[in-house]
Amino acid sequence: MLQKAIPLLPSDNLRATVDFYETRLQFTGTNMGNYAILRSGKAELHFYLVDKKDLHTAACIICTDNLEDLYTNFAARDMLYPKGKIEELSSGKKEFWIQDNNGNRVKFVRQSN
Repeated sequence: MLQKAIPLLPSDNLRATVDFYETRLQFTGTNMGNYAILRSGKAELHFYLVDKKDLHTAACIICTDNLEDLYTNFAARDMLYPKGKIEELSSGKKEFWIQDNNGNRVKFVRQSN
């Protein structure tokens, strides 16, 4: 049985990526030279080092129980991508996006109860 999925995202500068996630998103990071792990609560993101010329972007989803608080925090720091508001989808989900320093997009989602 599957237990957990962890996104593996590209970075052309792991030091800058760890700094971005620690200072802007309050994650805790571990930089291992060509690989980094960032954690916040139960969320975990892994990054691998690529040459800038080989950098491609990716996306991932983080589920949360405090979507509105995160949105307010990130909006105040001009981190929303694209600029906008929380979207309420017909499925009952709410979501918003940010973009990291590598161009990767992170979608924050709260499921309806």
